[in-house]
Amino acid sequence: MDIKKVIRKRKSCRSFNRDVVNYGLVKILNNYILENSTSLNGEVIKLHIVEKSSKEKKMKLDYGAIKGHHVYLLGTSDTSGFSKVNYGYLMEKVVLKATDMRLATCWIGYFDKDYFPEVIVEKEKEIPGIVILGFSERNRPTLEKIVRFSLKASKRNEWKQLFFNYKSDLPLSHKQVKGYADSLDMVRLAPSSGNTQPWRVFFDESAAEFHFFKKAVNKNYEKTGMHYIDLGIALSHFEMTAVQNKLSGSWKIYPNDQITSPAELEYIITWKCNKKTTAAL
Repeated sequence: MDIKKVIRKRKSCRSFNRDVVNYGLVKILNNYILENSTSLNGEVIKLHIVEKSSKEKKMKLDYGAIKGHHVYLLGTSDTSGFSKVNYGYLMEKVVLKATDMRLATCWIGYFDKDYFPEVIVEKEKEIPGIVILGFSERNRPTLEKIVRFSLKASKRNEWKQLFFNYKSDLPLSHKQVKGYADSLDMVRLAPSSGNTQPWRVFFDESAAEFHFFKKAVNKNYEKTGMHYIDLGIALSHFEMTAVQNKLSGSWKIYPNDQITSPAELEYIITWKCNKKTTAAL
């Protein structure tokens, strides 16, 4: 799939119809899930597609006036912050695959966690978030536009607010990162809780490394760990775009005492550019 095209195409859908997602599409997604179950630090997270019958009691999701939902993507992670990062990273990959298959999606952070007895939640595990899957109800475009406008769902921060030079703290320009400009553009477009964009990326030119940090933008999202999920989503965008652009690299987690964390930011992970692709910088 053309990852940049898919990322730009994906929008949070809030009006789903009751059409059954056919077996062929579910099978393709399940195979993709199996092939993409290993996360950033090697943690394996099992995701599931759960479909509820029309006879079952509906889960109320009043936030964003979400209607018609009955197919869900979810799994469990450890309760640690980085496990939630991994969860968002793997879930977003499936979301983008579903988008490429012309399915509509919507990330949900607040939901009834008892609604999914099909998914066993072991001790010290939790369901950090879910994604609704399905077909868009195209007869309600006006409502979709109203909801997106009220939530400022399409608004994004500018580069100068998100991406910086690691040594000088000055904002990055597209020219400074050259080939990786696409990857950062796709990070900027990543969905996040309340569209808060809690990621900050610092580029160390001398080491050819991109350091990712988390900024606590919203107290409620920070308390529930949703900002960690947001970081995982952004990381998947960065990596998938780099891979498509043939810019190889790998994820590396440095000890905190080896990374200078700017004020009010929490270090998460680093993308180490391979020597063969350093020329793209």
